Amino acid sequence: MATMDKFMITNWCGVPHKFVRNADGSVAVDRFREVAESGINLVVAYDYGYKTNCEMLAVCHELGLRVTLCDDRIDRAVRTSENRRELLRAVVEDYSGYPALLGYHILDEPNSGSFPALAEIREILSELDPAHEAYINLFPNYASLEMLGNPTYYDHLDDFITQVKPEILSYDHYHFIKGEPMAQAEFADERQNQILAAAYSKIERAGFFDNIEDAMAVSRKRNTPFMVIILVTEHGPYRNLTEGEIRWEVFQSLCYGAKRISYFTYWTPGVDREEGDSIWHWQNGMINKDGTRNAHYHMIAGINRELQAMGDILLPHAVREVFHFGHEPDGKVRYWKDSYGDVTSMTAERMTVGFYDRGYILLASKNYEAAEPVTFTVTADKSVRLYDKADGLWKTLEPVDGAYTLTLAAGDGELIRLI
Repeated sequence: MATMDKFMITNWCGVPHKFVRNADGSVAVDRFREVAESGINLVVAYDYGYKTNCEMLAVCHELGLRVTLCDDRIDRAVRTSENRRELLRAVVEDYSGYPALLGYHILDEPNSGSFPALAEIREILSELDPAHEAYINLFPNYASLEMLGNPTYYDHLDDFITQVKPEILSYDHYHFIKGEPMAQAEFADERQNQILAAAYSKIERAGFFDNIEDAMAVSRKRNTPFMVIILVTEHGPYRNLTEGEIRWEVFQSLCYGAKRISYFTYWTPGVDREEGDSIWHWQNGMINKDGTRNAHYHMIAGINRELQAMGDILLPHAVREVFHFGHEPDGKVRYWKDSYGDVTSMTAERMTVGFYDRGYILLASKNYEAAEPVTFTVTADKSVRLYDKADGLWKTLEPVDGAYTLTLAAGDGELIRLI
């Protein structure tokens, strides 16, 4: 697969079938332009059928969007080995020539028992179309061992990369819950029952940092970039997020070196299929079910302008170490001690600090309700530059009494560089 030169921002649940065409039958270009204007640059598209898929890919190319494509033939290749190569070859022949194509959506949240089949699919696609990725998303660490099929979550991630060899390691982790008792509900699909139980399994959920610590560790070990799917849409036990909470999810992930971010969801689910909506009660995605923009659309469009610029800067660089200020219930985090590299001291109440190579340091506030200050000193031979998110320029900071102080907005991130 070709090396990415842009930080990719993607989504689940894009433009639904009901809205993908205008009343006159033409593809709804304005709906995909709306996606682009939100700062999302990689669309996970539904399987609209061959004709609409092709038209959608052409429209996305014109708008500067990349596409992760869904196709029913891939689903069939996952379900059975019969004619697997022929099915995948047909998909590649149909779509690989479209410049907007980034990759093929294979499967969401597989059990480890599926890994051998997924490895075969990944290998076939790599042989037939090495320019495009085979995308698979994994469970979060609050999934049960039965759902994972591995003895630990770390083992699950490592087993997946070892067997399947994906271009990117992807997982979803939804951190902000309402803290309400579990609803009594029953799906016909046992997998959905397991997901619902896992969603309610921990009140005031811990584990976000343990999850990303494992992802970072496996990513380093296997030299595979990772991405994080974060919560936007209110559903089930998950609450209606503030801008500070969404910023928290985004910049904590970037602090750990995530090379792609996805939002769950762009369009509020329940438009094409209402199955499960009486249980999950989907609401407050970026786009409402009726096609109007939710407040989350405007929040995330603003966040994405900053994320895209900072993500592009950090994309070629690796995270060397991550430190925390403020207690976390997660056991795998490391806390700031005295100094690291050219930073000789640092003081904060609730902060995560990601040290990238080449002197880049990302500060991410863990306070998603109010502004949070951080003060630090550096070695005498270094000066501090701050990336100004408003105008996209680097500005030299001046110390006061030998120390630098920044105040981060609720849940926000700031990028500095020591030179």
